Amino acid sequence: MSASSLDRRAFLGLAGAALSIPNLAFAQGNGPIRIGVLVPLSGGGGAYGQGMANAARKAAEFINNEGGGVLGGRKLEILVEDSESNPTAGVAAVRKLLDVSKVSAIVGVWSSAVAMAIKPLTIEKGVPLLVSGSGDEVTQGDNKGLVWRFQARGSDWGAVFARAALKDGARKASLLVLQTPFTLSMVDPFINAFKQGGGQILDVVYYNPNQPSYRAEVEKVFGRKPDAVFLPSYLPDLSAIAREVYRSGFSDTRIYANSSSADAEGAFIKNVGKAVAEGIHHIQSIPPAESTAYKTFARQAAIPAGTLAIFPSNVWDEISVLALAIERAGSADPQVFAKSILPVVNGTGAGAKAVENPVDGLKALRARQAIAYSGAGSHFQFTPTGDQLNRQFGHFVIKDGANKLLETLK
Repeated sequence: MSASSLDRRAFLGLAGAALSIPNLAFAQGNGPIRIGVLVPLSGGGGAYGQGMANAARKAAEFINNEGGGVLGGRKLEILVEDSESNPTAGVAAVRKLLDVSKVSAIVGVWSSAVAMAIKPLTIEKGVPLLVSGSGDEVTQGDNKGLVWRFQARGSDWGAVFARAALKDGARKASLLVLQTPFTLSMVDPFINAFKQGGGQILDVVYYNPNQPSYRAEVEKVFGRKPDAVFLPSYLPDLSAIAREVYRSGFSDTRIYANSSSADAEGAFIKNVGKAVAEGIHHIQSIPPAESTAYKTFARQAAIPAGTLAIFPSNVWDEISVLALAIERAGSADPQVFAKSILPVVNGTGAGAKAVENPVDGLKALRARQAIAYSGAGSHFQFTPTGDQLNRQFGHFVIKDGANKLLETLK
């Protein structure tokens, strides 16, 4: 056998041994720590993706430049992929982030359907998954302490919608529901809360995304003249349904939609026009705009004054919490620093220092202080299963082509 063959055998043996060492890319070295950002740059959530990606980049810049990075100077590196608001595309993108880019965490993830599709992959790799999806199933099951939601649960939203409709005087309501994990999780909580408040449910009708027509569903639901229709949806289907409601003369019935479809950074009003959008109510978990945490985020991410950047502020918090967890754990190994996500948010004991931005949190951790991070997206705490507590909701109505905040709800 030639010397070159022996050398090749030795090389292959060493390569195989290296590949067998778990988390080698995460646990060693002084290079950048890669964070995968999966956002909807296209599809039903396309209005939100660029803002979410920008928030991730600005959070990393703030941490790298003002906070000195993590673990003695290691930088956070942001790698963005498009989920296309689609589970199949999301899986392909996450495989690239996990297997090729070797990211230490996945953040963003606007769609609950995408989150459910990629969750088995991230858990198998032992990589934390920080999501903005609201579907209850996202945090259910044995997630091995790796899945954390930076948004309210869908079941919490449902009851809030019901209380808002009842407060507005509705006594008869129907539901017209898109079949996705996020929207379906709101149905039973809405029905239960509406009935408990003395209301009557007339109809519950489900529809599929991307239908060629919604006329039959609209006539069935609105034809019975309910006081209110709860319409959890995505931007494209809400736009089509709202046009059908307007054409059919059913505009006297109040529509209650989720803001991620009825606002979508102004895309809904642009899609349908002022006349069609007029009077539609929408509700969304909103950030604490007057807080120091939100103002710091807005300044760093160049958010226009008077704007509530809902999903970008959640992503800012996701990057911030990751940086704090890595610093507290003293490790870039995902399975190690994942255990520090809960304590850097909830604090450990009465002496934990409240911090409203990641740079202050890093300084406190380096001074050996326990911290409790208060976010730009919400002054939240986590349950042990990864859901957020204490989020507030904004109840809006569209008037003369603009969104008007009516009240803040718990």
